[in-house]
Amino acid sequence: MRSLTRSNAHPQIDGLIYSKSAELLFICLLLIFIYPFFFVISGVDPTIPIEEQSQSKLVYFLQLVVPLLCIAIALMCRGSAICLPGAIMIYPIVCLASTIWSVGPYDTFKYATLMFLYIFAVAAVCQLLDIAVFCKIIVKVLAFLILASVVMAIAFPKYGTHQLDNSIGDVHEGGLWRGVFVHKNSLGAAASTAVFVFLFLPRLLSASVGFRVMCIVAAIACLIFAQSASSWVALCMVVVYYFLIRTVPVSRNCLVALFLGVTALAYASFSFFGGELVALVGRDMTLTGRTDIWLIVLDAVGQRPLLGFGYAAATDFIRPILLAEIGSAAVDAHSGYLDALLGTGIAGLAALLFGISSVIVRGIGRVKMSAGRETDCLMLLLSFPILSLLSAIFEVEPISGVQGVLGALTYLSLTALPLYLRLERANYQSPTSAAHGISSATIYKL
Repeated sequence: MRSLTRSNAHPQIDGLIYSKSAELLFICLLLIFIYPFFFVISGVDPTIPIEEQSQSKLVYFLQLVVPLLCIAIALMCRGSAICLPGAIMIYPIVCLASTIWSVGPYDTFKYATLMFLYIFAVAAVCQLLDIAVFCKIIVKVLAFLILASVVMAIAFPKYGTHQLDNSIGDVHEGGLWRGVFVHKNSLGAAASTAVFVFLFLPRLLSASVGFRVMCIVAAIACLIFAQSASSWVALCMVVVYYFLIRTVPVSRNCLVALFLGVTALAYASFSFFGGELVALVGRDMTLTGRTDIWLIVLDAVGQRPLLGFGYAAATDFIRPILLAEIGSAAVDAHSGYLDALLGTGIAGLAALLFGISSVIVRGIGRVKMSAGRETDCLMLLLSFPILSLLSAIFEVEPISGVQGVLGALTYLSLTALPLYLRLERANYQSPTSAAHGISSATIYKL
């Protein structure tokens, strides 16, 4: 019986259809999990408390449907099971298992399921797209978000900048840019990532010099006017690590040891000159109240140190405690590491750090042996978890889940890097093209 999903008569046409469909679905996947234009899409008025408004659930349903479509098209094309990365899957399993002991089992199950769906969807896309096509789509989405953020902040300040009467953000954030995102820190994370990519990985942008300069200027403007200190710190550190990877002629193990040494030196510098360094970025020694929040969160972690209070459920648990203890309106731990401890305990944080570090170490080893476009692609994917590890010191989003800029990009990288590294170095060819006889060069031209 002839297959209804695959034609043997026109294999190149079939391969093109699958690859183009995968590209479109991948763009949709990134956008719905990064979730730009939150206020416009959800119908939320930022001048009114969110608790008093009913939000549209459209994006949540899309976050369920689009990953399933990615998985479906991969199965239709490949006709076999989807390969999954090994090490990073331990943490999602811990998150899903925490539903059993969670203080909010519904939220834990919902967000852990979304994490699984996202990872499955990215793995499915990796089996359909060449790594160069995959990375170029990421860069184009970043360029769109940055340029749209500039337009949003200038043309629609009610949504694009923090206002004094906003229900999201503090009074001192009035006038700061947030672009297409909910908060200035999300824009800062996107801007720091974009500045690094546009400056150091220009081949992936595939645009004229004028457009690239415009993107760089826009990203720097977003970084400046968002005034997210953690984004500046993360950007400076990832640039240092980039030059260490690209220029220091040592083995992978020596380079990892050098990374640890630089990190320890940075930590020691902060310990001895913390006051001056913090003042330099416009903060006080409490890091805008974060240190007070961290102490309370650590006390809460001590109640369930091994397994935590349940993934994604700790927010509702810690919010009333923060309000009662220090009168803070903070809704999270303001640290990705503390949030992981609060939600999944020592077991979850250990699994998360093991997954991230194993991918970074393997990625560094491959970058040292690669050249040309392959190096740029690997460095792009490698930069996301490195940025997240740095940003997670001060922000929850980077490693807490798959939603938000760095969260979506980080788990994308942790899924894609191991899968692409399984391919032979000389055979970075999409499975779709391999199955249908289309060369990598043909895919690039298409």
